[in-house]
Amino acid sequence: MKKLLLYFSIALFMPSDMVANDCNYVMDDYQLEKIIESMNNQSEDEKKLNIIKMYLQRLCINTDQMLSINKVFKSKNIQRDFFIYSEDYITDLENYKKVKIK
Repeated sequence: MKKLLLYFSIALFMPSDMVANDCNYVMDDYQLEKIIESMNNQSEDEKKLNIIKMYLQRLCINTDQMLSINKVFKSKNIQRDFFIYSEDYITDLENYKKVKIK
């Protein structure tokens, strides 16, 4: 509980521009593989979504990586949520805008 309170306090008082993702770091294939493996270890799509959201706070992805990650989710609603959420972290928006998620 103390750790959670500490992390919350740090996040609350840290200026948001210090943690904003400016896409200086792009996910590589090895990281993608490890993240997908970590997501697959979870049984619930919501937990999988939380994992990838955590990583996207530090890393950007391209459209192909987004599509690979999106396949991990079973729920169409979660797939759509991730698709929308990931837009801020996409390095090739021109390709992202061509993708249709139902």
